[in-house]
Amino acid sequence: MDIPGTYSIMSNSEEEEIAREYICFGNPDCTAIVVDATCLERNLNLVFQTMEITNNIIVCVNLLDEAKKKKIHIDLENLSHELGVPVVGTTARKKKTLAHLMNTIKQVCTR
Repeated sequence: MDIPGTYSIMSNSEEEEIAREYICFGNPDCTAIVVDATCLERNLNLVFQTMEITNNIIVCVNLLDEAKKKKIHIDLENLSHELGVPVVGTTARKKKTLAHLMNTIKQVCTR
C-alpha cells in the first residue's frame, strides 16, 4: 500500500517493508535512523527518504571509532544543521554515547 510521498522508498527485504509500513502508518513518536560513519554518503539516501514521510527523526551516526581509524572526520553539528534534524554520534561500546542518543530520543518524543 502506497501513500503520497512514499513512492520513492523501495523495500529490498521483508524487514525493510515492515519498517517502511510502520513509519508510514504506525504513527511513531520518532524514528531513529542509524547510519554507518564509515560510509555515511551511501546511507544519506535512507535519511532523505525517511525525511520525506516523517518529521520526527534522529540521525544516529554509529561506528565513529571505526571512522576515526580510517581517518574519517564527521562534523556532527554541521550535519545536524544541514539536515535540520538532531544528529548524534555513537560508538556502541561507549555507554556515554548511547546515553546521549537516548536523551535525544526522549527530547524529540516529548516536544
